[in-house]
Amino acid sequence: MDLQLMEVLTQRLAASTTLDDLRALCREECARLGFHSFVYALRVPTQFTEARVIMLDGYPEGWVKRYFEAAHFEADPVMAHCASHIVPLRWSDLSLEPGSHAERVMHEAATFGLRDGLTMPVHSPQGELGILSFSLDSSPDEARAVCGRAIAHVHLLASYLHEAVCRVSGLRQHNASETDLSARESECLRWAADGKTSGEIAQLLSVSESTVNFHLNNTMQKLDVINRQHAVAKAAMQGLIRPKPF
Repeated sequence: MDLQLMEVLTQRLAASTTLDDLRALCREECARLGFHSFVYALRVPTQFTEARVIMLDGYPEGWVKRYFEAAHFEADPVMAHCASHIVPLRWSDLSLEPGSHAERVMHEAATFGLRDGLTMPVHSPQGELGILSFSLDSSPDEARAVCGRAIAHVHLLASYLHEAVCRVSGLRQHNASETDLSARESECLRWAADGKTSGEIAQLLSVSESTVNFHLNNTMQKLDVINRQHAVAKAAMQGLIRPKPF
């Protein structure tokens, strides 16, 4: 990995102001690294049952449309890896059950020119999932060599690209909105997340139960939810409350 080249690239990412700028940078890196196509997808949870997807699409024409129309994401083994791991994946390392839905997804992808590739997941503290993939339409030996040379670069690039997409898309600005909780509101909500009642939280914080209810009601109003369970779920999903580090 050329660290000087990476430094220049990170500066360009930081200076980018639109998704088109970032897409162009990805296209350049894709060609420079020896890949044929790329995609970056950012899944931003809006509810536990819904999400917003931001995409820099550099895949062969028609594949992304086909992917979503066929709901391939439900069986995509690359997506499954990204959902539960933080390390890069070389597609040739996938172990697929013969005849499985996952195998069919990968076989169909190959018909679009996505025969092999390298994918790096990024999990953010705000609950977002970013996925950067570079792919090839090459022989297994050639693809494995290209992936091997690029893996360290792609690993680092994915994190910087993730931050750039979040910034350009205004996600960080949104997270610093009027939904921010006060220190006491966050404290009460964390205890509620641990299953404590208002009375128990009052004893733990040496305040009255009515004070606890006041703070919890404030959190519900700020988060636009209907009860404290909903408030806990939404605050956790948005990264407004987190477990204590120590």
